[in-house]
Amino acid sequence: MQPLVDRPEAKQSEPFSEMANAIKHNAGQAFGGAVVIVPPEGGGEPISLLMLDSKGDVAQFYGTISSRIQMIVQDLQEKQRVAGFGR
Repeated sequence: MQPLVDRPEAKQSEPFSEMANAIKHNAGQAFGGAVVIVPPEGGGEPISLLMLDSKGDVAQFYGTISSRIQMIVQDLQEKQRVAGFGR
């Protein structure tokens, strides 16, 4: 019998399973959008966002995603600058 191995692709799919469960759990709420972004290996933590918005504000949804991504990009750029890569 093969031992269980923690396969990387299984770990990468966890945020999607968690989001699916969150959507199911909140099925009675007004759905405002959902997104899961999994960066390449070593690229940081996944981004997950479930918005429950009775107005269905699409601009707010995309603005929130954009803001989160921009914060991560700024953090990565700062780390590169401190490490001497941003010259």
